[in-house]
Amino acid sequence: LLRQMLRNGFEIMVVAVAAAGLGRSWLGRILDEEAVEELETLSERYGINPAGEGGEMETMVLDCPLFRKKIKPLEKSMVWRGVYGYLRVEKAVLVDKEEIV
Repeated sequence: LLRQMLRNGFEIMVVAVAAAGLGRSWLGRILDEEAVEELETLSERYGINPAGEGGEMETMVLDCPLFRKKIKPLEKSMVWRGVYGYLRVEKAVLVDKEEIV
C-alpha cells in the first residue's frame, strides 16, 4: 500500500512512533522507497505492520493528487515520552506545488 501511494504522488511524513525499531530518527522522516524497505525489515524483525496499521506509527500527508496545494511544515518540535514520541507541527503553510523544489 505504501509503495502504491508513493507511486501515485503522495508525500507522507511520519509524525508519531510507538513500536520497537521506530525511534526518534523516524519523526519527521518523509517516506520514500528506502524508508519502505526499512519498515519491511523492521516488520520481519519485530512483527510490526510496515504501514503502521497496528498503531506503530502515525503519518501526515503533505501532498497528494487531490490537494490543490502542498502542506509545508515550517516549525516543528519533537516530544518523546519513554518508548513513544510524536512530532508537533506548530506552524505550516500551503504552497503552490510548482514552488516546491
